Amino acid sequence: MPTRASHLPHYVERTALQKLRDTPGLLAPHLMPAGPKTLSKMVEKTWIALPAGSLVRYCITPEGEAALKAKIPMPRNAQTPPADTLR
Repeated sequence: MPTRASHLPHYVERTALQKLRDTPGLLAPHLMPAGPKTLSKMVEKTWIALPAGSLVRYCITPEGEAALKAKIPMPRNAQTPPADTLR
């Protein structure tokens, strides 16, 4: 399977972004399965941020919202054929 583009979140990143979209200001333990390394990478990608004055609570950024909404490309051979070709 080809490597996913870096601007598209993988499963663990998507899970954390979805949790933060629903409940901003979560502590790192509530973002599991994302661990410290994943969270630091997400901060580097500017998908999440630590608000001013907070050292432990994360929030999703507009870039994180965009990454979460980005369309995930499907391999050509995995696409379903048009309904009129199925018999």
